[in-house]
Amino acid sequence: MAEINDWLDDRIQEIINSPGFYENKAEFRDQAKVLVESGQSEGFTTAEIKEACGGDVERYLLDQQHAMTDVAMQRRIDEAP
Repeated sequence: MAEINDWLDDRIQEIINSPGFYENKAEFRDQAKVLVESGQSEGFTTAEIKEACGGDVERYLLDQQHAMTDVAMQRRIDEAP
């Protein structure tokens, strides 16, 4: 499972690259599809990818987006005079 998690971490950094909050996981539908297709081309099954994402690829991407945004906001707060 470590191999797929490493792969997933690398792909997330490519997909999630700008801060912003989203309310609907469906906004990540296209990215989820690309992620799954990319994983399949790397030899992972759809089931393996979903399992690595906690069962819901769109929700996983949304959660990762929000986590990155939270970190960016905290960084701004910490750097404020």
